[in-house]
Amino acid sequence: MMRILMLNAVTRRERKDATSFVFDTVNRLGGWIDDVQMYSNLMNTIRLTLAASAYPALIAALREGDIAVDEPGEDPGGADPATERMATLQITFIHDEPDMKRDVPAVPG
Repeated sequence: MMRILMLNAVTRRERKDATSFVFDTVNRLGGWIDDVQMYSNLMNTIRLTLAASAYPALIAALREGDIAVDEPGEDPGGADPATERMATLQITFIHDEPDMKRDVPAVPG
């Protein structure tokens, strides 16, 4: 069983635009999005599944789209590049916007 590939990235792109770009790129490469966690307007963590052989193309496309991805600590293709491989992509957004605040209702009781 392959370990989950952990990718870290940073961008100045607007967060909704950058997130849509990642979704479209993963879809174009034949993969899919498993889950998304949005941490205010500072960071998104996207869990995705893609053929192991497609990760170099994903990283290159993200870099071309102004999302700077760190080099993975391991070969993303792994032993069998035809197998599907899960990954997390953590994107940190650099901007001058204030932290997005959400009102949390009081829990009765």
